[in-house]
Amino acid sequence: MLSQNFVEEMKRALLAQKQKLEADISGLPAHEELGSDQDASAQEVEQDEVNQDVLQKLKIDLEKINKALGKIEQGNYGTDDEGREIDEERLRALPWADKAL
Repeated sequence: MLSQNFVEEMKRALLAQKQKLEADISGLPAHEELGSDQDASAQEVEQDEVNQDVLQKLKIDLEKINKALGKIEQGNYGTDDEGREIDEERLRALPWADKAL
């Protein structure tokens, strides 16, 4: 069972990471404007694809962070969806870890 101090430490880490991810998400351009030059347009399309991939990963991480914060509020932080305990060392490395190894 995780100590209350550890859970509070992880909550602070999760909230800080949540704030960072929200800033990163809002800072990503939604779409690159396509120019008339074919080479430039190809680069813009490629950059759009990269941005969308990054945006999707950030959103997934944000969902996991919100889920972990919800588990803290519910009193079951540190367990996966099957109820298995997630190791403290794993949570320290990745506070929003959602699977026990």
